[in-house]
Amino acid sequence: MKKFLFSTIVISLFVFTTVNAQVTSGFKAGVNFSDINSFEFNNDGSSAANTIEDQLDGRRTGYFVGFLVDIPLTEKLSFVPEFIFSQQGKNLESFRLDYLNLPLGLKLEISDLYVSVGPQIGVRVWDSDKSGEFANFEASAFGGIGYIFESNIFIEARYTLGLTDIFQDNNATTFSNGGGTTFTNLEGKNAVIQLGVGYRL
Repeated sequence: MKKFLFSTIVISLFVFTTVNAQVTSGFKAGVNFSDINSFEFNNDGSSAANTIEDQLDGRRTGYFVGFLVDIPLTEKLSFVPEFIFSQQGKNLESFRLDYLNLPLGLKLEISDLYVSVGPQIGVRVWDSDKSGEFANFEASAFGGIGYIFESNIFIEARYTLGLTDIFQDNNATTFSNGGGTTFTNLEGKNAVIQLGVGYRL
């Protein structure tokens, strides 16, 4: 994962420095509706464990904020790397996660509308329990649609689907509010819906 992250950054810098075109930048922010897909684990079968499990259905509502660089490749197609702080995970406090994400998008403009797709690398920068069960890096893929106004303000909707497990191998999480109940062998992938607004400088 570290080698992939390094290679991705190098490719981004290469494209940025070699494209002879009008490069623009901007910033964006908005709301996240996040969850953990394919969520699996083992519990001890106690009533406390079952109560905690019932609380795992809730999605987390958070926010994201960051900046972008728009590098034209053709008249309609551009490469758009971004650097985004993003609140993700589930609503239950033990599974709330914050990431610094690097989406690497290809954007196709269709009049004032545009669509974008690409890979994303995430670096976990915070989790509420700090217990070490979460992976430091994760890989995702995203797709989105947006609209650019004449004022250079834009609105965007995006869905990001995790491709890698967000948990470390042989992990375990203990819930103090559940009488010391422990879940083991957790597995899952991030899933995030983003609704945002931004401005191109």
